[in-house]
Amino acid sequence: MLDISPYQLVIASLLVIFFKQIVGKVGKEVLEENGWRLYTTVGQRLGDAKLKELGNRRAELAKIDRERKSISAQDEYARWTKLNRRFDKLSGETEKLAESQKDRKAQLGRALGVALFATTSLPIWVFRIWFRKAVLFYFPAGTLPYALEYVLALPFVPTGGVGLTVWMFACNSVISSLLFMVCFPFQASVPPPARPTNEKEDKTAPTETSKPATPAS
Repeated sequence: MLDISPYQLVIASLLVIFFKQIVGKVGKEVLEENGWRLYTTVGQRLGDAKLKELGNRRAELAKIDRERKSISAQDEYARWTKLNRRFDKLSGETEKLAESQKDRKAQLGRALGVALFATTSLPIWVFRIWFRKAVLFYFPAGTLPYALEYVLALPFVPTGGVGLTVWMFACNSVISSLLFMVCFPFQASVPPPARPTNEKEDKTAPTETSKPATPAS
């Protein structure tokens, strides 16, 4: 077994679980998109020709779009039409250039996936297998009922102690609940459910029918 004290094991497992919960809350797709943006930004500064050209095209496209939206199509129709044609042409060229970078983006996504697995899921499984018999701490005798002490010691540590399995389960539950309470106020509000409408037509009260007039004698 590796020479790691119970205190170090407690802190290390807590940090790994916290990082995994953060990654799960943010989402892998968001991390991949931000990673690709960072990659393209750094690549442009390092002189990558394709990424630099793509960045220049996107900047020019955004400039034309702002200029096109700042004028009125009715007042300056000729200029607006010219800008619109330039925008459509440049947009197609930018899409083709971005399409050529799909393989590189996919490779970056796979590398990021491997990195996330190596820093979140893999350490947890290493801890569970390698330190499965490690006792993190003991409860003083008689502190808890014997049945509860037996459950907390499952599945590999002696009764009265707490192992990594129970500790990681508790950390995961507490961190998940805390993140939910922190993120809940910032989530989009859900509209209240609408009251179901009655499909039956409202029956109106019968109106009094006028009696036919009697002929005058």
